[in-house]
Amino acid sequence: MGKIIIGIHGRSNKPRKELLGPWWEQAIREGLAKNQGLPPTVKFEFHLAYYSDLFFPQPAPDDNEPYVEALPGALKRYETSLWDRIRAYGQNWLDDPLDWLEERSGKLSRFARKILQERMQDLSRYYQEPDLRTNAQARLRSLIQNLQGNDIMLIAHSMGSIVAYEALRDMGQEPGGQRGIVPQLVTLGSPLGLTPVKGEVMARYSGRLRTPSVVTQSWVNFSDADDHICIDAHLADDYDQNSAGIKVRDQMVSNDFPDNPHKIYGYLRTPEVSEHIARFL
Repeated sequence: MGKIIIGIHGRSNKPRKELLGPWWEQAIREGLAKNQGLPPTVKFEFHLAYYSDLFFPQPAPDDNEPYVEALPGALKRYETSLWDRIRAYGQNWLDDPLDWLEERSGKLSRFARKILQERMQDLSRYYQEPDLRTNAQARLRSLIQNLQGNDIMLIAHSMGSIVAYEALRDMGQEPGGQRGIVPQLVTLGSPLGLTPVKGEVMARYSGRLRTPSVVTQSWVNFSDADDHICIDAHLADDYDQNSAGIKVRDQMVSNDFPDNPHKIYGYLRTPEVSEHIARFL
């Protein structure tokens, strides 16, 4: 049984898959080498679920935020502070009544769609165009199904965590759905904690927010405090455990990528993410 890491990228146009996939793997291997002391040749296979071409007729230019190595001394563990506790309390204080309103009326999701249309057009299209939604998930599902028989970790970034979550929930609900086909799930910079996104999940899955049943070992959600996409970084307060007792665990990190705390390469090489991947390997 081989060790397989599947990645699924986030929103906005991306460079060609032939570039983006190796850049993801390079970031993972850089983190493993610098944070865990593992050799550059540590054995695993990486596969990228690429769906950007479904939304954009041409890929982003090759020089659009290419992979760059971390600056010396940049890879540091996140240090928990009093502000983290205040921030978490404030989020929960505001989040709970918004979730209550969303669950009973759905008005927030309707309002949020207007914002998505203006600010995050690809995510808005994902929710509004069923074929796009289905085809994006099919890219990931096909990879997972083709790689069965291996030990799989799925790493989902940004909007890709929404695509991955729905794909995994659907796979677990199908007749004869297998358990444990994706033992480990990792989400990075995920918007799954935002009230309008949770509203979409509740509408799709009969009001139930929980870990997908096909995830049987762990779900860890990593977030940077300055990443505006995951402004509500605490998924554990919202998503229940699945039937195997697997509940999401939240972990703050420091994304070192220059001027972009949401960038995937910075997330993949944080000490905490490297440690988690090393345990998997």
